[in-house]
Amino acid sequence: MSKKILKPSRPVTGSILKAPFLWMEWGMNWLSYWFSHLAVFTLLKYVGKLAILVAIIGWFMEAPARRQISIRENWAILYEKGGGRMEALLFLHQEGVDLRGLNGEYGFFEGINLQGANLYGADMSNAKLAKANLSNTTLTNSELNKAVLDSANFTAAKLANSDLEGAWLRNSKLDRADLTFTNLSRAFVNGASLRRANLNEARLSHAYFPAADLSGASFQFAKLDSTDLKGAKLRDADLSLADMRGVKLFDADLTNATFTFAILVGADLSGAVLRGADLQNTILINANLEDAVLDSADLRGANLRGVNLKNASLRGADLRSVRFLNDSAFVDADTTGIRLR
Repeated sequence: MSKKILKPSRPVTGSILKAPFLWMEWGMNWLSYWFSHLAVFTLLKYVGKLAILVAIIGWFMEAPARRQISIRENWAILYEKGGGRMEALLFLHQEGVDLRGLNGEYGFFEGINLQGANLYGADMSNAKLAKANLSNTTLTNSELNKAVLDSANFTAAKLANSDLEGAWLRNSKLDRADLTFTNLSRAFVNGASLRRANLNEARLSHAYFPAADLSGASFQFAKLDSTDLKGAKLRDADLSLADMRGVKLFDADLTNATFTFAILVGADLSGAVLRGADLQNTILINANLEDAVLDSADLRGANLRGVNLKNASLRGADLRSVRFLNDSAFVDADTTGIRLR
């Protein structure tokens, strides 16, 4: 509430020097008093306040239009492939914009947080996304070939039918990720975590997975020919019906893994731990199982033509109905309690 202007009182003059100033002040007070009682000035005061209110309302009403302009500007920045692409992408994501079909090719997005984003069909090939948070994202049918994704978080991400050929995924996290039908050929997945990931029918030819954690992962019908899995953890993994010709699995932990009907021709399983593994009807032609631990493994119906079991431990293993087993394969092997009939 504005302060009411009181009727001015006559000044008390003392000093002759002060008198002119006091009378001047008194005159101006009278002028203010008179103007304050004019209706037009009261009206102008409220008109000013109304103008401010109208401006505020207009600003809010124009917000959607301004948002659309900002969105178009940031899309343009992304497609120009110049500077500011990461800030533009982050803005669009935070605004809840549909990012399907995004073109982020060759972009620098290191450390970006796109958690939960829908990037279906996006082209992120050759992009830099190291340490990015892409957990729970949808990247189905996307292009990520040769992208740098080291230490990125893809937990529970949907990457089905995407192309990650030659991508760098070292120390990345892909636990529970959907990688069905995904192309990971020649990808570098060293030390990555793919616990309980779904890799059914994925293409992993010549990919590098040394020391990766693939515990509980599923590889049914996957193509793993010449894939490097040395020292990897594949406990409880399902590799049934997988094509694993020439796969490198030496020193890998394959405890309780399932290999039923898998093709392991020429595979290197030397020093691997296959305790309790299900190897029923697997094709192990010319496979190297030297120093491997096959205690309690189930090898019923497996094709063991030319297999090398030198120094292997087969305590309690089930070898009933195995095919093409040669006694010379068991040189210095521990066959305590094996079942042959």
